[in-house]
Amino acid sequence: MKTLKLCFALLIITFAVKAQSADKYTAAMQKGMALVDSANTPEQFTSAANFFERVAAAETKQWLPQYYAAFCNLHVAIMGKQDNDTKDALYDKAMSYAEKADAIKPANSEVLVLEGYITFMKMSVFSQQRAMSMIPKANALLDKASAIDPENPRAYLVKGQDTFYTPEAFGGGKANARGLLTTAADKYKNQKTSGFEPAWGAHRCQVLLQQCN
Repeated sequence: MKTLKLCFALLIITFAVKAQSADKYTAAMQKGMALVDSANTPEQFTSAANFFERVAAAETKQWLPQYYAAFCNLHVAIMGKQDNDTKDALYDKAMSYAEKADAIKPANSEVLVLEGYITFMKMSVFSQQRAMSMIPKANALLDKASAIDPENPRAYLVKGQDTFYTPEAFGGGKANARGLLTTAADKYKNQKTSGFEPAWGAHRCQVLLQQCN
């Protein structure tokens, strides 16, 4: 009987610890998402990136902190005025977190979209040297993301955005981007997300579409 009571007590303690850990993770993600949602400058995205890097270090089995650490570092590089080498290193840092998210949750459409986004932006740092190899790589990641989840609007947004900024001589330009962005806009109307899953991009899609018309 004493053994049974001891086992029961240990079970209660185990469940309590797990619940406390889950609550701590939820609170951290809520704080991090608030930082991302309010970020409009490189400095604010840096603060959000630093926060998610700490969460990622503590929550090694969760893919979302890794994802948002990558997402924030990507935007620090996009929005910042760093020299090319510093910008390139930030894209590498973003990719390292995206790859960690991929290792935790393989074949994830959202992670593949982010990897495609990072790859294209890394290409843009030294476009003459990298375009021939990295544009196809970015497109392949986005195609794979669409194949896994055809309803993911971000796959079409990022591919449309990449096409928008690619010279017409290489198959890009506004006319070629319009169809992809229109598809993305339609899918944003029906997107279904839960919890802390990615939901970004709808406003960016509309901004680019307006420039295509």
